[in-house]
Amino acid sequence: MHRRWILLIALMTISTTAATAAPVFDVPRIDGITVDGSGDDWAARGFRVDLVTAPDGETRPADDFDVRFRIAWSGEGLLVLATVRDDVASEHEDRSGLWQRDCVEIFVAEGAGGANRYQLVVASGADPEHKTVRHRLYDARPDSEGLPELSAQAASRVLPGGYVVEASLPWTNLGLEPSPGRELGFQLVANDDDGTGDGNGPLRVAWFPNLNPMDPGNKHRIRLAQGPGEAVQLRVDQAITLGRCTVIVRGSGELIGEPVIVRDGDRVLVEGRLAPEEGRAGAKLGIAMPAGAEKWPRQEVVVAGKRVATFEALPPLDPVVERYLRAMGGEAALGKLRTRICKGEYRQNRVELYAEVPDRWVEILHTSEATLRMGFDGRRGWRQGADDVERVEGLQRSNLGFLLDPQAPLRLHEYFPKMVLTAEETQGERRLVVVKAIPAAGDARTLRFDAETGLLRRVDDGWELEDYREVDGVKFPFRIAIPSGRGTNRFVFDEVKHNLEVDDALFAMPERGVVFADAFEGIDDSRVLPMLEDLPYEHGGDNIPCRDGRFLYDLIVEHGYQRGLELGTSNGYSTLWLGLAFQKTGGRVITVEIDPQRAREARRNFVDAGLDGVIDSRINDALAEIRNLEGEFDFVFLDAVKADYVEYLRLLTDKISPGGAITAHNALSHEREMREFLDAVHDDPELETRIDRSSREGISVSIRRK
Repeated sequence: MHRRWILLIALMTISTTAATAAPVFDVPRIDGITVDGSGDDWAARGFRVDLVTAPDGETRPADDFDVRFRIAWSGEGLLVLATVRDDVASEHEDRSGLWQRDCVEIFVAEGAGGANRYQLVVASGADPEHKTVRHRLYDARPDSEGLPELSAQAASRVLPGGYVVEASLPWTNLGLEPSPGRELGFQLVANDDDGTGDGNGPLRVAWFPNLNPMDPGNKHRIRLAQGPGEAVQLRVDQAITLGRCTVIVRGSGELIGEPVIVRDGDRVLVEGRLAPEEGRAGAKLGIAMPAGAEKWPRQEVVVAGKRVATFEALPPLDPVVERYLRAMGGEAALGKLRTRICKGEYRQNRVELYAEVPDRWVEILHTSEATLRMGFDGRRGWRQGADDVERVEGLQRSNLGFLLDPQAPLRLHEYFPKMVLTAEETQGERRLVVVKAIPAAGDARTLRFDAETGLLRRVDDGWELEDYREVDGVKFPFRIAIPSGRGTNRFVFDEVKHNLEVDDALFAMPERGVVFADAFEGIDDSRVLPMLEDLPYEHGGDNIPCRDGRFLYDLIVEHGYQRGLELGTSNGYSTLWLGLAFQKTGGRVITVEIDPQRAREARRNFVDAGLDGVIDSRINDALAEIRNLEGEFDFVFLDAVKADYVEYLRLLTDKISPGGAITAHNALSHEREMREFLDAVHDDPELETRIDRSSREGISVSIRRK
């Protein structure tokens, strides 16, 4: 029975309909482990997980990227040993961004659903540009009072074509006493970023890839024991697509050649063997629909003589899609719609939504402080916030764009070229059919259709569609509930109309220079002004809002500052504001960026702007570069790694001339990360500090007293 639970529950991405308790995995005690990255003292001990995949089952060839890990415990803490095969090492330059590239992430909680939890991220140092192991802890403990500051031991060893990461996580982090039988929540994630710069980010694989490990409930139950549970080596999925049912088995390479049987009771439906697949084992077995049947048969999957998964009988996908189209009004009524206008409230603010076939939509939210807009103009997505305008990827096929599209039910296969029926489940008194909908690009959605009415009731895990009403012969949800960090927000519509004329200008991306004209007033440099109005969303990068740029410009010009320093160039947008100001005062500014690619892009921008004679652009770690700087500065702007702000301050204090300013971005938006720095500048008697609120990001301004 224990073997069955390991393979059936822990490794299935697409869940069965059986209501079963989550399994518990036994983790053995091992004493005498030294956290040195070698792993030699583990021998063959520990609870093993030999196969992890992305949420949709994606892997890369085993000689490109392959992850295996083991877990154990001692009197001091939880022990983890991860062995990663990775042919290209690409780690993030900042500790705060380690999770974005090659790394191992470990999530631990007091119980699988416990809120008392934290995260450890480890970069091994396999990247030739970053040759030492680095790690960072993220504290999600709701009440850390009385608990020590989070700590962890992490070590690594670089191997040809990969690396080993070893970690010890002290029990004191969660205020626990270890003992056999105690349960914890655990998850391990590994990232592979080959440094391609294709914008898709790293491949992210996990032990339980169907769920987000940041969610407190999305962890495995592990139990401290004297001996280990059986190794996890398989993942089993069932895919019901239009007219087909397929069972997909993936396993570690050791299972190649093992027999696979899919049966319904004593009746064998199909059988085969696990074959080599890019260094691992795999099999895809197609099931035939029995003659006259209304559902696919119940399926038990047996590998090497042991039952490893069970799938309950499920209906075909075809009638689910057809029932949805009929429920929404049918092909004829939907085909007549060209535009849709919805008006109502969202978070107690008036909201207007406009959509036009085939792919244009906009949301206009009227708050007491500003009018906010977001939309897709047929080619690109965009967002106009309170402080800036930016391009946004993925809005063409966003949840809101899909729901607003007047002909979305007709275009379901266009939105989602691949759909897989995964389960039936109950929500209250409703029986729902769960469909995994995969777009041509972007993340998959989970659609839940009412099995009785055919209406779409939920998109993903939170968008609830409520209060369907008929307008012009088609159905539309007059209430859409959307989860947020503080609960649930709702669109509540009081007016829905179709086929009215909509001004094309509504869908167009707003121009920054028009929306925030006050930020550019009096700036007339013909080379710099177009870049200030366009650069952030034209070329990408993490940039300050234009109003913050104008504030820094005015501060420099007003005080006549002559020698400036910026830590964190990105693509150079903020530096253009600084350079323009120092050009006016007759001064110069040094800017430091650790990422060579961003620094090179910024240098091109400085040349295009004609400011390369004012801006001295340097590629280096900011902490190292500060130590190389000579003389005093009368202006400093910090917009780099927030965790290092206090160290920047310590190294720079004696380099600031009397009357000079130390400014730091994100004083409001990242106040928690900057708390130690903000306390330090407020408590320093030689500094007079205030917070500028030109934008919601906030800039702390500390003037050194004369």
